Amino acid sequence: MQTTFRGIFLTSASHAETADFYRRVAGLPLEQVGAQGSYVYWRLDRDGVQLAIHQAEAFAAHTHPPLSGSNLTHLYFKIDDRQAFLTRLKELGIEPFATDDVVVTVEDPDGRKVMFGTA
Repeated sequence: MQTTFRGIFLTSASHAETADFYRRVAGLPLEQVGAQGSYVYWRLDRDGVQLAIHQAEAFAAHTHPPLSGSNLTHLYFKIDDRQAFLTRLKELGIEPFATDDVVVTVEDPDGRKVMFGTA
């Protein structure tokens, strides 16, 4: 039996706001799936892997309420220029949660600590 990694599904209390965060901060071209009034989520498919952001309450009983203090999901994005990324955050009015020589950590609207680094 062979398996293929397919995706990362984030659940959120404010899924539209979280999708907007990943569009603005990580530059991910997330698309809305579904029409207002029905089940709506955001996704990005790239090279056979999907990142999807779903409303926690609608996604599954075990994902609501979302636990912002959870340390079970860590997202890491590679960036080419740490200083340019810090400038981008400043322009967006976002204060980094933590920084070091390689990684800038930002908190998303659900409290996840998202890492952006040059390694």
